[in-house]
Amino acid sequence: MILCIDIGNSTVFMGLIHEGEVVSSVRFPSSLTSFTEKIGSFIKGYNIKKVLLSSVVPSATPLVEEAVMVLTSMTPLLVKRELQPFFKIALDVPASLGADRIADAAGALHDYSLPLIIIDLGTATTFSVIDAEGVFQGGSIGPGLYTSFRAITEKAAQLKDYQLSAPEKVIGTNTQNCINSGIVNGHAAMIDGMVNRIEEETGMHYQVILTGGAASKVAPFCKCQLKVDETLILRGLYYLSFVESNPQAASMS
Repeated sequence: MILCIDIGNSTVFMGLIHEGEVVSSVRFPSSLTSFTEKIGSFIKGYNIKKVLLSSVVPSATPLVEEAVMVLTSMTPLLVKRELQPFFKIALDVPASLGADRIADAAGALHDYSLPLIIIDLGTATTFSVIDAEGVFQGGSIGPGLYTSFRAITEKAAQLKDYQLSAPEKVIGTNTQNCINSGIVNGHAAMIDGMVNRIEEETGMHYQVILTGGAASKVAPFCKCQLKVDETLILRGLYYLSFVESNPQAASMS
């Protein structure tokens, strides 16, 4: 069993993978001061052979590494340190590509046909564009669904008690419905619009993959054709482990 861990700004997403299949997964806050109990209860009873880790939270990375060492006596393999991408990156500064987007791209390149737009709905909503030759061309970064919701409810004194839920209509008739529509429908409209603009700019039609913690909440409100894949980043980490053991392997099984 291979343990794959992604540390995001809001949550840690962790999964157990056997022969390319995600057997089990869990999310919990990345603000914890100790991860030993959470990881220990998740992997209890499993024989862990390797641990893969991606992180965009430098302060949490050593805490997770320490917990893994205590529990498994193994040091996690880190994206952007031990694990190098097997695909080309056409950014101005390739090393600036985040570990989470590297893992997403690795998963999508293995499991889907090119060209691709990967949209990851986390603390930020990221768009990653991979062309027909498998080159990571770039993308965009915007505020995430819940980041936008918190920005409104935490800053506006009269909105602090509202909870985000699926909108019933685009035109809300009370404050709660208006917030639901503005955040969820607005995010879906951003996704539709960005996909359309990317396709117009490049002259290509893409397979669109929606992933991340909020993917299933937003997908029903999108009009563009897309596929929801909530465990993409975990499988991407798994595939990157094959590159670590065989740097020449650009295609894994």
